[in-house]
Amino acid sequence: MWQKRPSSVSDNDQSTMLSQQPLNASGFSSQTQNPPQTLEDAFSRLSVSASSFNHSPFDFVADSPHGMDDPSKMISCSGWGRGVPSSRSSNLSHPTFTVNYDRFLDSIPLARQRGKPTFGGDFSVVPLSNGMQQKTPVAGFLNDFLCCNGLNNVDLSIDQMRLRWFNDLRRRVLLLATDQHECRTLQETMKTLTREEFSIIFLELINYVSYLIVHPSGNHVVQKMVEICSEEQQTLIVLSVTKCNFQLVRICLSSHGARAVEKLLQHVTTQEQRDRLLLALSPGAAILAKDVNGNRVLLHCLKQFSAEDNEHILNVVAIKCFEISTDQTGCVVMQQCIKDASGETKMKLIAAVISYASLLAEDCFGNYVVQHVLSLKVPGVAVHLLRQLEGRFFYLACNKYGSNVVEKFFQDSDEPISSFIILELLYNPNVAMLLVDPYGNYVIKSALSASKGHVRNALERLIKLNSLTMQSNLYGKKLLAWFNKGRI
Repeated sequence: MWQKRPSSVSDNDQSTMLSQQPLNASGFSSQTQNPPQTLEDAFSRLSVSASSFNHSPFDFVADSPHGMDDPSKMISCSGWGRGVPSSRSSNLSHPTFTVNYDRFLDSIPLARQRGKPTFGGDFSVVPLSNGMQQKTPVAGFLNDFLCCNGLNNVDLSIDQMRLRWFNDLRRRVLLLATDQHECRTLQETMKTLTREEFSIIFLELINYVSYLIVHPSGNHVVQKMVEICSEEQQTLIVLSVTKCNFQLVRICLSSHGARAVEKLLQHVTTQEQRDRLLLALSPGAAILAKDVNGNRVLLHCLKQFSAEDNEHILNVVAIKCFEISTDQTGCVVMQQCIKDASGETKMKLIAAVISYASLLAEDCFGNYVVQHVLSLKVPGVAVHLLRQLEGRFFYLACNKYGSNVVEKFFQDSDEPISSFIILELLYNPNVAMLLVDPYGNYVIKSALSASKGHVRNALERLIKLNSLTMQSNLYGKKLLAWFNKGRI
């Protein structure tokens, strides 16, 4: 039979029970002697020492320089340990320990709602586990914004965190775009945004495109926008950089702007966008052709678009032919324009060069343009150039730059044209000077290689009659040695 439990315990039994209790339970036995009135009162008396956890509740934001720890270190969110790094979960030994999620989210510097930033810089103070404090730039939240997309195994409100981070991003896009380091992270962030999110960011930046496109850091953000934006957004960018006269030309004169405009030209999707850009560039074609940055944009247009699309630009280049051809950078652009043009536009450019041939032939840069026109071997061009330079070949043969043009005639023109030039040189009373001239001796050498028959015989007689004079001259001696070697 069951025996009734004694209503009291004797003193001997009670002392025996106390002696068997663990030492660390003394506090608990004292509480059992005076039981609390409510359960809440019991929990309020329970004190958990920070030393038992060995870390601050904010330590997880100090594991990386910009906030949240590596997502791979996060444990599963099921159970009481959700949201705590797994490397520290073993320290949380109390089974009744829980996480205040509101405080957890608010403790993340990236999720805090901050005021509107200033361009002078904005920092947040992150407490470290060793009691020190670390200043972290507000811009650093972009790294964690990217990390947020990979926290698929964290049973937190990812949508809520992403929304807070995105709201934080919205207020700082322009500041980040002009930051030397964070602009790179911003570009990566833009690739992870949804179409709706990118549209919001796009609307914040579109009014500052003309400023960003020439900025050392911002131009890279504009280039990334151009790569991922829609056709309508692309049109807004085109309108933004062409809304004022010569605005696009001034942008192309900048090294940063030239690169961004090249990227824009690569990604235009409609004929209307292309026409608007090329029309905006054409008034400043001569300026761009002579500029070390702007010429890259013009050459890109020649390579990217058809001759019909570039017609307005090429017409301006033809009008400014002499100005462009006598420039160190412009002469290269001029040659490329003539090469890539076609039809009537090509003939306009060649006609412009022919009209200035007498001046260009003796110019240090223009002579290359005249030589390029001759090398194309377009029917009738050599004859028109011959008529333009007729009577000046002896002078050009003694000129440092003009002598190159005369030699080009011998190399790339037909025999009748070469013979005409040689005879003009022979009929000059001072023709013997060419044999000992620093530049004329090369012209005579090219003439001997290109001539035949009686014309060549006339040149040989000239050399034989002046051989003694040539022996006493440095240039004449070299020409005579070459001539004698060829006869052997």
